[in-house]
Amino acid sequence: MNTHVAFDFDGTLVDSGAAIVRLYNEVADRQGYGRMTAANLAELRRLPALERCRRLNVPPHRLPWIVLQVGRRYREAIDAIEFQPGVADLLTTLRARGVRLSIVSTNEAENIRAFLRRHDAEAWIDEIHCSRAMFGKARLLRGLMKRAGLTPDRLVYVGDEHRDIEAGREVGARTIAVRWGFDDEARLREADPDYLATHPAEVAAWLATRRA
Repeated sequence: MNTHVAFDFDGTLVDSGAAIVRLYNEVADRQGYGRMTAANLAELRRLPALERCRRLNVPPHRLPWIVLQVGRRYREAIDAIEFQPGVADLLTTLRARGVRLSIVSTNEAENIRAFLRRHDAEAWIDEIHCSRAMFGKARLLRGLMKRAGLTPDRLVYVGDEHRDIEAGREVGARTIAVRWGFDDEARLREADPDYLATHPAEVAAWLATRRA
């Protein structure tokens, strides 16, 4: 039976990094937290989430609140956010093969649906599963497998951050890390993904060898 492919949203499917940095900085300025800047972003991409919090003077227990605030403001930036280059072709290629596709994200489901509607891409995605918990993706993946009747060997999770790969490995899924998102390549390699992709076409090619 075909593999089910689940994608992270921000960074993986869409080029929203600049918008998220801007929205985070708006919150940080009001709360007195450190800003993300051109000077520190490269370093932050190499660090675990809790170490990023330390560098930005963000109390870790405030992360869920920050995620909520950014998510609420995300809709204001939706018109400026586009698919990552090559991703639309990847999704249409996989759909043409009959692969079922899901999105598993810490963004808000309505934000994701609004983006898909704007790009006439709603039909490409079968399911959307969201949680505001920064480290709650393993739970979302388990829920997806239960609802879709998937065994771990039939699920592939594609993400741009260490925590994405970690969540996929936790549930026994195969994992693909992508270089075009937020986390630095060395940080991605630390998570030990099954495959590390430089371009979306490589994702389709790797999946083809696994009968996806």
